[in-house]
Amino acid sequence: MNRDYSGTGDRETRWLAMSLQYNELDRRIDEFAQQCGASCPWGCGTCCTADYEPEVTTVEAEFAARWIIDQRPDLEQRFDGIADREYCIFYDQENPFHCMIYAARPIICRGFGFSGYRDKHGSFVYRPCRHMTLTPVSSSCSEGPLLPDYQVQYTLEYREVQPISEAIFSAWQKLKYYDSLSGGDDQDEAS
Repeated sequence: MNRDYSGTGDRETRWLAMSLQYNELDRRIDEFAQQCGASCPWGCGTCCTADYEPEVTTVEAEFAARWIIDQRPDLEQRFDGIADREYCIFYDQENPFHCMIYAARPIICRGFGFSGYRDKHGSFVYRPCRHMTLTPVSSSCSEGPLLPDYQVQYTLEYREVQPISEAIFSAWQKLKYYDSLSGGDDQDEAS
């Protein structure tokens, strides 16, 4: 039996929508960062090497896993060290962004330090990372991106979350299996 895991369309349609959403979030973050003078310290990477890994949804993990399979199959070897990891397996000290999957990184990785939340009165509150440099170009930052606005469409249907390394590894295993069943095309899924 063929099964659609998105509930609203096939995976590729969902991934296209996610790519557009990521692009919109990146655009909003860039605008907000410029307005507020927010930037990460050069070479920091602290958010990638914290004592915890952020959790991501299944669909975000599938997006990253498909990107790895299609764009960077050389990164598949990173999964070999997943059991012994101390932090995200895609952290790279030598890369200026410190991320081997930067183009496919999940929402939390895109927005950390460059987004806000609403307080109990509904007002926007910006809380930068404690390591960030802020050199405001105006007296106050206007309302910036809210991660929940970008996450909600993926968390309603996909409530299951896992630490980023485990989630992408699980998604990669699933997609590789579907690819093997369909000769490289994961449109027809067996269940």
